[in-house]
Amino acid sequence: MSAYCIGNTIILSHVRFIGHGESNSKMYHSDVIRFNGHYQTLECDRMDVSGLCSGHNISRKEFLERYCGGITPGAKRAKACYGV
Repeated sequence: MSAYCIGNTIILSHVRFIGHGESNSKMYHSDVIRFNGHYQTLECDRMDVSGLCSGHNISRKEFLERYCGGITPGAKRAKACYGV
């Protein structure tokens, strides 16, 4: 799985993390399918009227533990969450 880090943003193939400080950081699901002419985000319980993820509050630490195996971007072993 490749991942990219751009500033405070971590981009994985199925989720995105945008950091705006601990209390305002959000995670967005990005796996989208088209169902009966409408878009629908997979595995998401917070969709807006268009069917896209409207964001989930999550800390950077929790995001790294849940989606990157606890590896912080920039570490030597951080291939799962470090972009080239």
